[in-house]
Amino acid sequence: MDKESRYELQLIDCNCNDCKFMERDLERFKKSLDDHHRWQLDYFNTIRNNLYKKAEDWKHRGFPEKYEIVKREADKMKFQFDKKEATINYGKCTKFNKAVSFIPNTCQLETQECFEHRRAVAILI
Repeated sequence: MDKESRYELQLIDCNCNDCKFMERDLERFKKSLDDHHRWQLDYFNTIRNNLYKKAEDWKHRGFPEKYEIVKREADKMKFQFDKKEATINYGKCTKFNKAVSFIPNTCQLETQECFEHRRAVAILI
């Protein structure tokens, strides 16, 4: 998509991400990112530990080959953080002096009236 088409789409979406009144709250976003990382890591560790338990169960039942297969699978698992799950951004709307949260590149119906694109400021200068 070219720059002009992207700009036109942003004017339609009226997303806080592209608004000139947006001041980012990077501390809150970083905390959200850290929380998502911790949650995903906890979930990963739970799944991997369950596999280890399943492997031990096979071992106690007398199936050493199944134990080895399941244990090997658990050993191969590597944690990968999915940043896409932490899509909510935070900031302050200086027009209304209030905290806001939003998902970039989505249409926001509630901001159709107050939105002013940040590029409009650059064009005027």
